[in-house]
Amino acid sequence: MTARIPVAVLGATGTVGQKLIRLLDRHPWFEVAAVTASDASAGRPYREVVRWREPTPLPERVGELVIGSSRVATPVALAFSALDTQAAAEIEPIWARAGATVVTNASPFRLAPDVPLLVPEINAEHLDLLPGQRAARGWSGAIVANPNCTTTGLVVALAPLHQAFGVERLFVS
Repeated sequence: MTARIPVAVLGATGTVGQKLIRLLDRHPWFEVAAVTASDASAGRPYREVVRWREPTPLPERVGELVIGSSRVATPVALAFSALDTQAAAEIEPIWARAGATVVTNASPFRLAPDVPLLVPEINAEHLDLLPGQRAARGWSGAIVANPNCTTTGLVVALAPLHQAFGVERLFVS
């Protein structure tokens, strides 16, 4: 791969958004091309608005990006959403209708039958739901949800045990 894929981070000024930016900085496949936040922050450079809490310095190039409104989709193929639940329910479909595949941390679409609830190491084949989601909803993009953090760690550990031995019951506290 020669060029990195331009991506947006929705809700970029919050704690989860900052973590996404840190993880995407210098990523070999992705490049943060757009950052969004509330309308109150839109139009200002990211570095002027964000209260950076990550252990590494704010990536200089991302700091120079002008924050867009989360309610206005930018033409990118992929958007990582760090929006809270209420905002995600309203805003993520805007981006999916505009052609972005939205990877969301929020819960509003987790139980939708046409939205993959994805842990890539475990069930990558669930991405096969995307053409049906696009057709049913009339979107050119899509939404892919991840389970909550507790579930993700649990299924990564349990999947190989289930394949080998057949887990029948589990108690978690």
